[in-house]
Amino acid sequence: MHRTALLVALIFSSLGCGGPPPVLDSGKPKLVVMVVFDQMRGDYPERWRTLFGNDGFNRIRREGATFTNCRYPYGSTTTGPGHASLLSGCGPETHGIINNEWYDVREGADVNCAESTRYQRVPRAKAVVEEAPPIKKDPDAKLPVVPKPDSDPPRNRIVGVGAPDRLLAPTLGDVVREVSGGKGRVVGLSFKDRSAVLTPGRKADSAYWLDSSDGSVVTSTYYRDSLPKWVSEFNARKIPDKWFGRDWIRLNGQLDYVRYSGPDDAIGEGKGSKQGLIFPHPTDGGLTKPGRNFYEALYNSAYGNDFLLEFAKTAIVEEKLGQNAHTDLVTISFSSNDAVGHCWGPDSQEVLDTTLRSDLVVAELLKFLDEKIGKGQYLLALSADHGICPLPEVPVKKGIVAERVNLKAMLIAAEEHLSAKFGRPDSPDAKKPIRWIEGGGYPWIWLNRKQISDRKLDAQAVADELAAFLQLQPGIHRTMTRPQLEGHIESSDEIGRLMKVGYFAERSGDVGVILKEYHLPSSGKITETGTTHGSVWDYDRHVPLMVFGMGVKAGVRTDAITPMHAAAILATGAGLPMPKMAKYATLPAGLFVEK
Repeated sequence: MHRTALLVALIFSSLGCGGPPPVLDSGKPKLVVMVVFDQMRGDYPERWRTLFGNDGFNRIRREGATFTNCRYPYGSTTTGPGHASLLSGCGPETHGIINNEWYDVREGADVNCAESTRYQRVPRAKAVVEEAPPIKKDPDAKLPVVPKPDSDPPRNRIVGVGAPDRLLAPTLGDVVREVSGGKGRVVGLSFKDRSAVLTPGRKADSAYWLDSSDGSVVTSTYYRDSLPKWVSEFNARKIPDKWFGRDWIRLNGQLDYVRYSGPDDAIGEGKGSKQGLIFPHPTDGGLTKPGRNFYEALYNSAYGNDFLLEFAKTAIVEEKLGQNAHTDLVTISFSSNDAVGHCWGPDSQEVLDTTLRSDLVVAELLKFLDEKIGKGQYLLALSADHGICPLPEVPVKKGIVAERVNLKAMLIAAEEHLSAKFGRPDSPDAKKPIRWIEGGGYPWIWLNRKQISDRKLDAQAVADELAAFLQLQPGIHRTMTRPQLEGHIESSDEIGRLMKVGYFAERSGDVGVILKEYHLPSSGKITETGTTHGSVWDYDRHVPLMVFGMGVKAGVRTDAITPMHAAAILATGAGLPMPKMAKYATLPAGLFVEK
């Protein structure tokens, strides 16, 4: 072994990090960039490749490595787990982020994967006067969460601000900070707090996201007590407001959008924040001046990515990323793809247009990095946190069984079944009835363990009874209990293995539920529209993985790979050790050019 390589190996060993990666003779990149397009299915880059320009996705395909066979190895395919997995190199079974939200048995309430009550918003929030009632923020955050059987009393939910307290595994960002003695800079950026917080890791210098209540970029006291001057100045410029009143129109007026996607008014599509079913979509949110509904409409349009790109470029310059003696890391998660996909579905003209505009975002970002960091002086990986299920109305037209499954009604029926089997739970306060099902957040259901203990019942017998009942309900493909998930899963049982990787004993429920393919969790409203993700099926797990920059050997590859390999790829390319809990650490052969 070369003396330098031997020295690097000894240093990595002394730090207690994962084993040293192959040492590249090409040097280290000044900046490592992790780009995430929230909800970009793996088929999009190939499906619409001929519609892209030369300088975005196609430039990466031409000059970098493109993996077409990249899939998440777990079924809880939502934003929190995806962002936690990418640079930790492991899944929910290890890093503990099992969903965007879950029921915390100890707290007796729902908790958010990237929020904590220990910290405060920075800057402090001001009172905001609304012209219209706010719409629900981020369909991803709440849609998969199933209401308790009796929906009259509100669910208990702990609300905090962005912080990575619940992330239990180190990421590549933590490695950058550790190896450099705290001198390597690590910054997370996104429209969503959890996307900005989870990917860079627990030791990040900073993480910033947009607060839709007032359209300002914020952080939390986990990172700092006040905004740096450059962020305050950026907020003072009111950058998001330049899109107020600017209708979202099709990028290419000459393109036959129906041919490449579908009709502009498909059944099942939503209307966003007063944006309507068809193009052009207003982005004012029904307001006469910028306010919450406008910022929600901005997020729910392709323009939200343009805003984040502008902020990301400003952050790279002002934080002097890539201008230091040590390798820096920035994570940039573009969230608008997710909002648009939830609202109009993956076969919509809106998703096609957002993807075409995402290609322009990538082209502009690469051009910017070439100019500011230096062509060939940075290393970039691009992926997604999950895919998306078609609107049920789309596969039905093709003769495929697809439905919206009323989980609320199903849990009410399950509660009645358990009461008939084991008796009604003891409720000392009639106004606050106790239930056998204490919490539900697809795909997990939590039983009332205290009531089971007080009744001296066998916990497994109650879980088995619930699982058996649910297994017989319409739309249910399979149920799994804790002992099944903690026991041996046959290698031929793909769904069992996917559920096991997404299972974390201290947080997951007592029963896991798998809906049938093309079936969506629903609240049962007749007027319900849009779609979601979070399943074991391929449309949710298949995502892109592209690598570009210093030392990368160009080519389209069909290797079976996971998005979590991004941690190993970037670590190797940057001459860094793997995050110490990374499980997907085998580097694809021949990915880097040997010199």
